[in-house]
Amino acid sequence: MARLQRHRLTALFAAARHSPLYSRIIGSREPSSLRLEDMPVVGKAHLMDNFKDWVCDPSLELAELHQFLAQPDLIGQPFRDQLFVWESSGSSGAPGIFVQDAAAMTTYDTLEAVRRRIPNPLLRLFDPWGLGERMAFVGATNGHFASIVSVERLRRLSPILERTLHSVSFLQPMSKLAAELEAIQPRVIATYPSVAILLAEARASEKLDIKPQEIWTGGETLTKAMRAMISQAFSCEVINSYGASEFMSLASECRHQKLHLNSDWAILEPVDDQHQPVPPGQVGSTTLLTNLANHIQPIIRYDLGDCIAIDPVPCSCGSKLPVISVQGRSGDLLRLGEMKSGESNVSALALSTVIESIAELSDFQLIQTAPNELELNTELDGEWANDALLRARHALQSYLKDQGVHHMQICCHAGQPSTRGRNGKVKRVITLCDGGAKPARRS
Repeated sequence: MARLQRHRLTALFAAARHSPLYSRIIGSREPSSLRLEDMPVVGKAHLMDNFKDWVCDPSLELAELHQFLAQPDLIGQPFRDQLFVWESSGSSGAPGIFVQDAAAMTTYDTLEAVRRRIPNPLLRLFDPWGLGERMAFVGATNGHFASIVSVERLRRLSPILERTLHSVSFLQPMSKLAAELEAIQPRVIATYPSVAILLAEARASEKLDIKPQEIWTGGETLTKAMRAMISQAFSCEVINSYGASEFMSLASECRHQKLHLNSDWAILEPVDDQHQPVPPGQVGSTTLLTNLANHIQPIIRYDLGDCIAIDPVPCSCGSKLPVISVQGRSGDLLRLGEMKSGESNVSALALSTVIESIAELSDFQLIQTAPNELELNTELDGEWANDALLRARHALQSYLKDQGVHHMQICCHAGQPSTRGRNGKVKRVITLCDGGAKPARRS
């Protein structure tokens, strides 16, 4: 594995010499002599500001790419007949534009097909690629995001998939969404965890009559509480994965529900605030990604923003691929309290854990509306939702008091739709720097 990774890293360095930005960094050094740590850490904002120098194809122009991405009818179609382009939502900063060639797309497709776990292999005995299964991707279908681009591309490549693979927009009333899914009756649903929770709630309240045998989730953090709720509602397995706009298929889940990094095609480096490596098993402040598959837009030691840890112990499932745990986004800190009485930094992940583990509430959005005010919303309604919100408010107040944060006002609302990004994902905790400042509604 190490030799294969080194071989592909050398090939990436050789390709990167066609990028003006990386050509200046590499200089006259031979790609085979370069080490990954010789390369600088880069961020999305800097790369997008220098897009022309970043890409290896000098004919790629941002203006032309923006014009392409502005046309919804071109989702899933190749750019200039050979490249595939998608955009990130910008939920963690400025949106990014990512260009893939055919070789990179083939790598992503193969990793998804070969390394995604199959709960019942007998069902795939005569159809190993799952071409005959009814599958539905439920998500944002109104923009050139990585998931929907990949789905529509596959539908155009195969007449079979055109009939069996469906894309369903969740940006419609639940009654219409339910009717569309009931007409499809998918065996497999692929979606974000937050959308799977909404579907599970509809199923539990008998507003959705489908019987999928597998739920595939990705794109957001899937917690134990969310997995349990989804699995119980549909009486089926929930299979998680980890990916990003910068590399679609970073990790797949084994039968022990462990995420295995595709380290033969992607390198992840958990690092501290100074971009120094952290010990195995320790969660970094952020993570650096190197994409070994994309040679047209080099992604080398790219600050991904996710907080992960790499397990030093091999998984008991037998896979030699390393196990990673994903803890969320870096920089997710809430500055709570008034300046005159002292402020405290509180982890958004910690607040989410308090709400889920103590209040047993998995469908929520916590919004910081002022330095000493929080708004806790859930899309659930009824007596159970009100009781869960009450438990969550008491748990949050107790936790924040232990953190030295006093006199926090927490307003709760049931039946309140979550705010979603352009790509349909829910950010569970919204800080003031995310635009959460607004007058808190009384409840």
